[in-house]
Amino acid sequence: MTRSELKKIIADGETVHLECKLAKNAIPANFWETYSSFANTDGGTILLGVKEENHKFSVVGVDDARKILTDFWNAVHGDKVSAVVVYEHDVRIETVGGKQIVVVEVPRADRVDKPVYVGEDVYKGTFRRNGEGDYRCSREDVTAMIRDSCAETADATVLDELEVSDLDQDSLRRYRILFDNLRPEHVWRRLEDEAFLVKIGAAKKLRDGSVHPTLAGLVCFGEFSTISDVLPNFFLDYREHYRKDIRWTDRICSGDATWSGNVIDFFFKIVQPICAGIKVPFKIASDNVTRDDDTPIHRSVREVVANALIHADYHGRQGIVIDKYPKRIEVSNPGILRISKAVAVAGGTSDARNAKIFNIFSLVKIGERSGMGLSQLYGNWEEAGYARPQLSESFNPERTKVEIEVEVAEKVAENLGKVAENSSQVAEKVAEKQGEVAVKYTEKDTETRSGYTEKVTEKLSETEERIVALIQSNAHITQKMLSETIGLTRQYVGRCMDSLQARKIIRRIGPDKGGYWEVLGIANGILENGEESYMARGF
Repeated sequence: MTRSELKKIIADGETVHLECKLAKNAIPANFWETYSSFANTDGGTILLGVKEENHKFSVVGVDDARKILTDFWNAVHGDKVSAVVVYEHDVRIETVGGKQIVVVEVPRADRVDKPVYVGEDVYKGTFRRNGEGDYRCSREDVTAMIRDSCAETADATVLDELEVSDLDQDSLRRYRILFDNLRPEHVWRRLEDEAFLVKIGAAKKLRDGSVHPTLAGLVCFGEFSTISDVLPNFFLDYREHYRKDIRWTDRICSGDATWSGNVIDFFFKIVQPICAGIKVPFKIASDNVTRDDDTPIHRSVREVVANALIHADYHGRQGIVIDKYPKRIEVSNPGILRISKAVAVAGGTSDARNAKIFNIFSLVKIGERSGMGLSQLYGNWEEAGYARPQLSESFNPERTKVEIEVEVAEKVAENLGKVAENSSQVAEKVAEKQGEVAVKYTEKDTETRSGYTEKVTEKLSETEERIVALIQSNAHITQKMLSETIGLTRQYVGRCMDSLQARKIIRRIGPDKGGYWEVLGIANGILENGEESYMARGF
């Protein structure tokens, strides 16, 4: 900090990163609380010899700056505080307006030194900074800092009360299929599930030969009910907001009991809808034939989501919340950054809060940029001409939030709004039709089932509900328009529509060109002639 900068901050007044104290003859007692709070938050400057009056600051100076400087170094290297986070150049004497003041620039402490506390009691002597000054940290905040200070990350904890069989086997199977496709030559492909989980850090073999999941394994492959038994505040929540008159137009959360609720499944469940509708500039792919629709913007959005899941403090409060609006995306997770914001944005430094979860993601080529995610995000947004992404931290409870501007095609936003408007009507019709029509089996089925008939109450999938709602709002909608609006491939949308036609929920009137769609009724998966349902075929 230069002398001119020093004069300016005194003139501007006290901020969250500045504290002025009178300190005429000695270091005031509350100096050390501010030292602790700056070190545990984001750093700051303490000025000794500056008086506050009516929210304005004036330089009064100190009587003996050299003595105060000596007292400071004796105390900081003694037992006054738990850690020395300042260097010689951080503490100095300056002359302002002909008067001497002592300047102490306290940097943000490294996570291995946190919590920085005053005295001998870590729970009573740990402070942090907010807009109103210094406050004593709660036991929860102190415990979180202690967890982060450990060399081994918290997600390596072995849960010896659980077995590998307590994990969701379908989630693991899907992950292994992805792993096999991305790493076809890897030797781990041939391992049994238990050994595979140990290799990727999702489980650990103990000395007695038993194998138990790690916290990373539970979070990535467990079921929500089991996860929440171990982590009571665990929650994953993705919400879309395309209408102002309701809280959200679509929502995917870990507690709705329709899917596993774990981190890996959550990522793949939301990665398409969160990128849906983001404006795609025309670009030819590397084959010089097809269009490249996976832009740096899309990749950075996926990286932001992955980083929130990798760096979250799963012992913290409030869970992970992702909100998508027509022109911005907000991603918030429990836990603050383990490095300073400046270092995080500069890139090249990776300090994952959950090293095992990071490894599980990187093995399927997600979040493997070695600390370059935020740096790449800022660069991509600047190149696209978007507003600079906003990265912020908050405390009590600890949270990190990233806000990014996106541009959604106007027609897509309009269609998504119509989906929301019709979704409640669709749901009502689904409920009305549940179980009303009996299934008629083929002759072969009749022999094996002795003429047994049953009522089908299988619900439409989320994608099918969107397709039906869009057709209701626009009977002439094409598969291409549906694909672009929903954010899924045309082939997948086509299979969904084939299934809806087979169940006589929709039908095509007229030719492919010039015809239109008609919604016959929301029969909720009811088929005739023994045909397999869309969900039964496993698409």
